[in-house]
Amino acid sequence: MTDGLSTAYALPPAVTIAVGLALVAVVLSFAPASRSRTSFVGMLGGLILWGIAVLGMRLSPDPSIALQWNRWTPVALYILFLFYFRFAREYTNTHDGNKVLIAGWVGLLVLIVAAPAGLLMEGLRIEDYGYAPVAGPLAVPAGASGIILLLAGAVTLRRRYRVSSSDEEKTRLLYLIVAAILPLVGALLDVGTNLPPVGIWTSLAFCVICSIALLRYRLLDIPVFARRLLTYLVLGVLIAVPYVATLFVLQRVLGARLDPIWSFIITVLLLALVLRPLYGAAQAVVDKAFYRDRYEALRALERFSREAQHSVDLQSLAIEVTTLVVDALHANHACLFLPQPERGDFELAHCAGMDIPSSRPVLSARGALARWLAQHPGILAHRMLDIEPQLQSLSQRERSLLQSMGASIIIPVTSAGGQLAGLLALGEKASHRPYTGDDRRLLETLSNQLAVSLDNARLYSEAIRARRDLERWVDGMEDSVLIVAPDHTIRFANRSAREDLGVEAGMPCWSSLGNDRPCAVCSLIETFSGGTGSTRLSRHIRERDYDVVAAPLLEPDGSVALITVLRDTTSRNRIEAELRSSQAQLRDLASHQETVREEERRGIARELHDELGQYLTALKMDIATLSRHAPSNAHEEAQEKLSGMKSVVEATILAVQRMSSRLRPGILDDLGLVPALEWLARDFQERSGLSCQLDVGEEFAFDERYSTALFRICQESLTNVARHSHATRVSIQLRRDDASVVLTVTDNGRGIPKAQLDDPHSFGVIGMRERARALGGEAYFESAEGGGTIVRVVLPFPTEPPLKGAGQ
Repeated sequence: MTDGLSTAYALPPAVTIAVGLALVAVVLSFAPASRSRTSFVGMLGGLILWGIAVLGMRLSPDPSIALQWNRWTPVALYILFLFYFRFAREYTNTHDGNKVLIAGWVGLLVLIVAAPAGLLMEGLRIEDYGYAPVAGPLAVPAGASGIILLLAGAVTLRRRYRVSSSDEEKTRLLYLIVAAILPLVGALLDVGTNLPPVGIWTSLAFCVICSIALLRYRLLDIPVFARRLLTYLVLGVLIAVPYVATLFVLQRVLGARLDPIWSFIITVLLLALVLRPLYGAAQAVVDKAFYRDRYEALRALERFSREAQHSVDLQSLAIEVTTLVVDALHANHACLFLPQPERGDFELAHCAGMDIPSSRPVLSARGALARWLAQHPGILAHRMLDIEPQLQSLSQRERSLLQSMGASIIIPVTSAGGQLAGLLALGEKASHRPYTGDDRRLLETLSNQLAVSLDNARLYSEAIRARRDLERWVDGMEDSVLIVAPDHTIRFANRSAREDLGVEAGMPCWSSLGNDRPCAVCSLIETFSGGTGSTRLSRHIRERDYDVVAAPLLEPDGSVALITVLRDTTSRNRIEAELRSSQAQLRDLASHQETVREEERRGIARELHDELGQYLTALKMDIATLSRHAPSNAHEEAQEKLSGMKSVVEATILAVQRMSSRLRPGILDDLGLVPALEWLARDFQERSGLSCQLDVGEEFAFDERYSTALFRICQESLTNVARHSHATRVSIQLRRDDASVVLTVTDNGRGIPKAQLDDPHSFGVIGMRERARALGGEAYFESAEGGGTIVRVVLPFPTEPPLKGAGQ
């Protein structure tokens, strides 16, 4: 092994890589784009990666380098198994197994991480034939995961095999199942035995079998390559002959010189424009040669697919499809059964090629035939009625009906939701030959297209019925409702619109506004232009106020109309205006009462301070004089009485001063808001024992209204803190923010519940809000970060100079 490996030893993986790349090129070039194509390419990619890893190992004379290559072979094989499972799901259109697929992707990531660490392949043995792998600790779990993916894919294909009625598809599925098992067998033999390596040979067999499934049994529609190739060959002949003839006429007959290259380019371009219709002719020639007697049938199917998209009449569809089948497949007759609207049983809709009985036959939707076709969506041959056990319970009436109709095959028409939407029964061919696989594929395609057309017709009928229900419902509404077409004509007007707006269906939409010509600016044009949202506006129509809401409405024919609701808001607007006026009057009254109350407080405080305070001071001085002039031999009890009287008078003076300050602090009137707030902060801190800080950004000069309102709001906030918050710290901030003045009181307490803010009995909160609103501002209550409450009052900054006595 140290002198290199033989060519025979390296040739199998090289051939595997080449064949795999060729298959990938064929699939990517000629198969239509689909998820199954992507999964099939991924499966081939895993095989190619496996071949590259094996080739790298076999070409490496150094065992350590060969080991590095070999460690990636399990990952490549796992990719093959993972994409095989994904391909099986996509090919059979199976939607279960998502968890297995997700687990497979996770397992792939684990293997990618584990491979370089030697957890999958621990080492290599040198045998007579070359290198032999030594499994690592994760080799068994990884192999088990791959086997699970492989078996899950094979089971999925097996389920499709059991329900398929196409012999060609069954053969294709068998090839795919056998092909996937071969790499697994080879990998297990390479890892678990001392036999010479066979995995690469089983991989070659996988490539061969996939090639057969691709080319012979038309996996992924690869034969379309041959059709395209023939088309281009015919087109080349059709263009080459006129091109040569044109050059001959120009040069030999007319004597024109075409030496410059641009002369040839112009000639080619002119021929390309003139001969462009030849492509369609070439395509038709190839199609007739390729499809032979099926050409006209396919053309008819193409025409049916194009026209049936716009057909919503079930009877027309039945006539068209049965006629198409008889003409295309040369059947003696074809009959279509469609479900009845009420019971759901399948009633004969039309027969082409035979007379329809006067009493239309019916097949029960709960009968054995309908149940079996719903569970096995494939073409059913008449002979299977006597073979399939589940069809032995078919009623004698239905069996006799099918016998009298000469039904050779029965094709179920299955909707996208898996529901049985109809039954198509065909008699024998006029040639008495059996229906071929191509005939069956044509019928399956026709059945799918018919199911779509039937669904469209059913949905259209349901849309018409829903539209009528909508019109009946809105006709009883008190609001005026209009449905307006894109051409601005009214399609529907409910009773209220007819009575209140005087409009009828067919009139232009602007007539509902009382106009005799289109609006200069249409407020609804955006919705007609493809907007998906609603439009809201207010209009004054015929001395009445209306709120108008318009939104797009999809019509049964697919066009977009506009449903417009006009609500008469005249009475509501009048009541709202009266309510706003009443609220403004109440606010003015409350403001006036607060002003009167402040005046009363100021008067009481002044009388307490000036009059009662003076009397108490005089009394205190008299007691002091009496105490000084009392005889020295006065009784000790009398001296104590005088001293007690003096203390009582002093306490009364202090109480009067506190009462006066609480009623109306004189400092607010004498010095202004900022000194008053400083006094309030000190007084609160002394009385409550809480830390209270005041932060004033600048000097403010306010009139009496602003000063009083801000002071009282701050005073109420501090009162709430002392009573409810359980705080230890309070801060007061007064700032000017653009054209506003902002007072903020923040504490670190437990916060204020939202229910308390909305409580109609929270008179303190209500009072603060009303004081702020009386000056055009607002009071906000928020939760502080980390706990506590923030009271923020925002007032518009006064533009007038402060009134006399406002203070600085």
